[in-house]
Amino acid sequence: MRLLNRKHIYPLIALVVLSTQEACKRDFLEINPKGVLVAERTADYDQLLNSLPLTVTPHLVSGDEAAGVEPYFTGETLPESQKSFRWENDIYLPDATSMEWTVIMQMVYQYNKVINEVMNATDGSEAQKQSLKAEALACRAWGYFMMVNFYGAPYNEATAATDLAVPRVLTADVSKTTFTRATVKEIYTLIVEDLTASLPYLPVALTNRLRMSRPAAEGLLGKVYVFMGQYDKALSSLNAAINDLPGASIPAGLYDFRKELAPGGAFTPVSPITGPARGNLNIDQEVLFLKQTVNYFNFLFSGVVLSPKTVGLYLPGDYRRAFLTPNPFGDFTHAYPGGMLRAWGRGGISNIGVSVPDICLLRAECKSRMNDLAGAVADMEAFRAMRMPAEEAVVPAAIAADKVALTTFILDERIREFPLQGYRWFDMRRLSVDPVYKSTVGTTHTVYDVSGAVKSSYTLRPERLTFRVPLYIANANPDMPQNP
Repeated sequence: MRLLNRKHIYPLIALVVLSTQEACKRDFLEINPKGVLVAERTADYDQLLNSLPLTVTPHLVSGDEAAGVEPYFTGETLPESQKSFRWENDIYLPDATSMEWTVIMQMVYQYNKVINEVMNATDGSEAQKQSLKAEALACRAWGYFMMVNFYGAPYNEATAATDLAVPRVLTADVSKTTFTRATVKEIYTLIVEDLTASLPYLPVALTNRLRMSRPAAEGLLGKVYVFMGQYDKALSSLNAAINDLPGASIPAGLYDFRKELAPGGAFTPVSPITGPARGNLNIDQEVLFLKQTVNYFNFLFSGVVLSPKTVGLYLPGDYRRAFLTPNPFGDFTHAYPGGMLRAWGRGGISNIGVSVPDICLLRAECKSRMNDLAGAVADMEAFRAMRMPAEEAVVPAAIAADKVALTTFILDERIREFPLQGYRWFDMRRLSVDPVYKSTVGTTHTVYDVSGAVKSSYTLRPERLTFRVPLYIANANPDMPQNP
C-alpha cells in the first residue's frame, strides 16, 4: 500500500496554477494593476486570446459515479476535493482562493478587454478585428456557462428569472469592487447572445484547439440549449457543429479506441504505472476547444474511484476499460474491493472546454427526447462502434424502441465516456429539474476501506447541487447574497 504524500502533491499543483493565482485580494478581477495591461495593435488582442491558464475544479469528484477508498481518500485527496465529495456547504476555507471562480473571472476580464477594445486597434483589417471580437464573445460565453453551473441553480424556466447566479461583468475595469449577482436567466441570455453574435465572424475551420472556432461555438451553443431544456434549438446547433467538423485543417473527430490502443496507436505506449498515453490534449483530435483543468484523479490519486454501480455500466469488451485500473497508484498487488476501478492514462488533466464526444452524445440525447428514436440509435451505434467491439456496440432492441429507456441509456453512455471528469456533475444538475429523468441522479457517496467495508456515507441535499459563493469572495463583498 502506497500513499502519495501531500507535501509532494501541493507543489505539483502549485506549479501548474501559479501563473493564474497572482491576485485574489479584495475582488476577483485584480488580474493586473489598472493600466498595466495595455493593448493597442490587433496582434496584442490576438495574443490575449492565446492565454491558457490551468485551473483546479473541485466538481470532478462531485458526480454520483464516484466512491472513496481509505486510507487513500483522507491520506492523499486534497481538502477541497474531500469537501466536494462529501457535498459540504463550503468547499474552501475563508482564506483560500476559489480557483474556478478566480481563474474563470480573470479570463472574462481578458475577453471583455478584447470585446470592448479590439475594433479600435491601430492596425489590422476590419475582418481580423471582427474575428477576434467574435472569439472573445464565444470564450466569454464559455466562461459564464461554467460559472452559472457552479454558482447558479440548475436552469428552470419557472424560476430562472429570480434564481441568483454570478455577477454579470461586461467591462475590463479592475478598479470595480462592488458586484451584484445577476439571475440565472440573465446569465443564460448573455451566453446565448454572445454565441449567436459570434457565429458569423468565427473561423469556419478548426485550426488551433486553443482558439475558438465556429464548430466549437456551435457545439457549445447546442450544449447551452440542452441545459435550458430547449432540445429543438440544441439539435440544430449540434448538427451544425458536427457537419462543420470535416472542414478542420487539423485532425478532428472521434478516435477509434481499438485502433489507438493497438501497437503504434495514439494512446500507446501503455505504461504499467500510468496507463495509456493520452496526456497531451493539444494534439487530441477529440478536443475542439481546449480549456484544461488539473485532474489527478485520472492519473495519480487513488482515493476517489468509480463506484461498483458505475463499473457495472461497462460491458466486458469496452475499450474504455483500458483507462481504468483495479489497483491504487504504485500498488500492483492489491486490488480495490468490490470491483471498483481507478481512472488513469490521461496525464493529470481534463478538458472542460468543447469536445467531440460531448456534442455527439448530446445530439443523440436530443434526437431521443424529440422522438427520433431511429436517429438516436444510429448516432449511438456509430459512437459505440468507436469504443467497443461491433457486437457490443448494438443498442438492445428493447431499449431502442422506448424513448425513456433510450434516453437513459444515452445518459449512462455519458457516464461511461467521462468518468471523474466533471461532466456527470453538470448532468446531475440539469437532470435534477427534469421530471422524467431526475430519478437517474444519485444522491449518495460512499467511502470504503480496503476490505470493502463501508467507512462513511454522505447524502446530497438539493441545495448543494449549487456551490456556495466562496467565502473569500463573500467576505470581501458582504452585500452579495450567499447561496443557501
